[in-house]
Amino acid sequence: MAGVQQIRCFKELLTDYPAFRRSWVGSTISMLGSRTIGVTYPLLAYTLTESPTWIGWVMFASTVPGLLWYVPAGALIDRLGPRRVMVWSEYARGILVAGLCAAMAFDVLRLHHLVIVALLEGTLSINSSVAETALIPTTVKPGNVETALALHEGSVHGMVLAGRPLGGMLFGLGPIVPFLANTLMFFSAGRVLSRLERDITAKGPRGRLLADMRAGLVELWNHRFLRAATIVTALMNLMVQGLIVVFLSKATNDGLPSALAGVILAASGIGGIAGALLSPRWRHIWQRVVRRASRRRRAAVLIDRFGLARLDGSMMLAHTWMCAAALTLPLALNQAPPVFAVSLAAIGLTGGLSNVTIRTALSRVPSDLVARVVGVSRLGSYSAVALGPLLASLLIGRVEPFAALLLLSLTVLVLALVVTLVPVLRSSLIPQGEPESVPVTS
Repeated sequence: MAGVQQIRCFKELLTDYPAFRRSWVGSTISMLGSRTIGVTYPLLAYTLTESPTWIGWVMFASTVPGLLWYVPAGALIDRLGPRRVMVWSEYARGILVAGLCAAMAFDVLRLHHLVIVALLEGTLSINSSVAETALIPTTVKPGNVETALALHEGSVHGMVLAGRPLGGMLFGLGPIVPFLANTLMFFSAGRVLSRLERDITAKGPRGRLLADMRAGLVELWNHRFLRAATIVTALMNLMVQGLIVVFLSKATNDGLPSALAGVILAASGIGGIAGALLSPRWRHIWQRVVRRASRRRRAAVLIDRFGLARLDGSMMLAHTWMCAAALTLPLALNQAPPVFAVSLAAIGLTGGLSNVTIRTALSRVPSDLVARVVGVSRLGSYSAVALGPLLASLLIGRVEPFAALLLLSLTVLVLALVVTLVPVLRSSLIPQGEPESVPVTS
């Protein structure tokens, strides 16, 4: 019944808020394009050069903007408005990829053209990523923001699952096919988003760009929950990337079929979809857990001692403890492939829940600062995702996978214990303006 009710809420949201529907559809198309093209860039690079080395360079060109552009993108969006920036970014992405298609059609495409397009298109995708996070909350009433963000977060994970195999399948039909599809996706996304009303949050040019960027950093740092959540999420992402590298290393050594390895890695996306769509029901679920647990004296003492009755504080704590458990599980069960799938699904589940919690808190930032704060927050999480595989690979090169996994799990366990046992840190993981506690009586 709860699932049916949640589906009804999502359906009403899409029906009652045309602006949200358009922004969600446009954003989803854009995300699908991003995921498919992320797969086809390296495939095209290998087709042109037959060199694995250039696969890495093209992937680097498409991902490095995330380390450099998130914060400037936030300042740009706060000046011009999320809708305007996203529309023109999608059109510009379409033009870039259309040029790539033309070069392929006339057999004049060279590798340096591909690298330049990947770099520019990757930068524009950062604009869209930050802009959609700032745009979605403005399309619904305040009471519906969390539900809207939950649906959008679910579609993010869904497009990761759908986009990567779609990109590979289309490339199999011919190198130009996926890029033609991407051109259509990006122009379609821009067209859908252009039908939204003009931005009401854009304030126009302010002072210097560096000062605007610094204002976003200061705002996030002064926001207790967002500061703590950004740091914790970055650390969790770093450790989870290490888990993935350990799994891939073991899968390679054991001769695990690549298709099966892909299915196991996809478990995190499935968990993410479930967590995101479940998030509007999180408070209700947690209330029931707390009430039942509080009937036992010792459990009631622990709940009171660690502040577990505090709703979203418990969500972020749950994220850290779930990551600790997920990293420990393969150690306890001999690193069997199905165990890695369970671990990644659990991480994805709590990751989807915590992402909606963080995005809801971001939506409460002053409207003229929200994109800049989103940019800083995204930089923290993305940097961990980008650097995690490199650091984990260096670790795997020095120790056995079991020892690396043990080190990762102990690190997360210590972090979970610290944020649970230290009152100041525990309270910092409670979003400002949220209810402090839930009733614990039956």
